[in-house]
Amino acid sequence: MPHLFIISYGNDAERKRIEYLLEKWSERAEISKLRGITFIIDTENVSEFAEELLSKLDPPSSDKVEVYHVKKEDLKSKVAPNKVELEYITNENPQIVRKLLRYILSKCNAYYVSSDDLSMTYGAYTKKGRVEIRIEIDEKSTNETQIVISLVGYGEVVEYMAKKLREELSLLL
Repeated sequence: MPHLFIISYGNDAERKRIEYLLEKWSERAEISKLRGITFIIDTENVSEFAEELLSKLDPPSSDKVEVYHVKKEDLKSKVAPNKVELEYITNENPQIVRKLLRYILSKCNAYYVSSDDLSMTYGAYTKKGRVEIRIEIDEKSTNETQIVISLVGYGEVVEYMAKKLREELSLLL
């Protein structure tokens, strides 16, 4: 059963990643990139619209038009993001932990997204996909620092990045 995907990409790099995915899947699925104008019309008078549309084509021909009945699907109900949480306790000062984590994330080609008093958010693109990394650092009253790293993404990228972070952190914490 064919599925129509409408993807609003934000930049050229994202478009290229989608193009690469289509190329990768071309051996496993029939993929047709649409040419011309693509739109969705929701009307009870589709025949009337089609008649007027065909009158605008030069030469008028129904061979130029493909029409599919489309039902919107909610991907969230079919595909859930993968989540991994890593927890560490260390005797290191929270400022040193922050610097250490920034260093490790830069080694993993992660980029800074945002931060507040309690957490830092990073993102990373790999060949396995994109992952969001949220880090919470909490200084405990026992002079210990608790680190919670939450990774969220789709596919195998989450476990892949979690493994890299575990390896790096095992050497330094």
